[in-house]
Amino acid sequence: MAQIREIKRRIKSINNTSKVTHAMELVSASKMRKSQEQALSSRPYTNTLNDILKEVKTRSDSSHELLTQNDSQNQMIIILSSDRGLVGGLNMNIFREIAKSELKNIQFVVVGKKGINFISKSHSEMLASFHSDEQSPLELARTLTKIATDAYKSGAVSKVQVIFPDFQSTIRQVPTFTQVLPIELEEIKQEDLSQTEILFEPTPDQILENLLPHYVLTKIYQTVLEAKASEHSARMVAMKNATDAAKDLVEDLTLTYNQARQEAITKELLDIVTAQSAFS
Repeated sequence: MAQIREIKRRIKSINNTSKVTHAMELVSASKMRKSQEQALSSRPYTNTLNDILKEVKTRSDSSHELLTQNDSQNQMIIILSSDRGLVGGLNMNIFREIAKSELKNIQFVVVGKKGINFISKSHSEMLASFHSDEQSPLELARTLTKIATDAYKSGAVSKVQVIFPDFQSTIRQVPTFTQVLPIELEEIKQEDLSQTEILFEPTPDQILENLLPHYVLTKIYQTVLEAKASEHSARMVAMKNATDAAKDLVEDLTLTYNQARQEAITKELLDIVTAQSAFS
């Protein structure tokens, strides 16, 4: 009987856990849809801005400071992690990529409690840290952009990179390094502008002066959105897996409970029959 009571207690406990993980799955699914829409809808703007700047750059004679490499020996890495766990291997995959990179003279700017704990334990230099939900994505991107551009313009660092979980699908988020400074415009041609006669107002140099800082902000903002979409997707999948695992475990325990209960009943019947035989 003690075994039966223990199994019954475990079934009740796991059922309660399953209800919690299912509720978290539903909450994450709601947040995931919104964050995915934001990340996916902003990609065309980021890519088009990249194409425009690439075209303007070819028609400019000057070299902007955000496009020029400086002589500093230090680099900056901005880490985008989550505040909470229950996201599968999302954060650990990012930390493994950092460990594998074997970069030297790194100054870290960290977003998310998990990243803060990782850098603190590794005794690396941390310039600034933020909780991932401390500011809205746009305000966070503005803060990170200011830190990065100020450090780069002052010559404190020669390169600024962001490592973040790149959202590719609900079940696939890839830890990715992307360079922010000096600006390296990517080959993401959405429309061939080479055969089009373009008039610039004002001059290409002035356009670069105005748009390059905005491009840095846009690129960092995109990584923040990608990280948010990845976090909520990973948490939803992790909670769904936990809920399914709990249900499977309850089924196995229920079968064990029924078998133990049947054995107990059989034993009681045998005891009754044995007792009756003894008094016959």
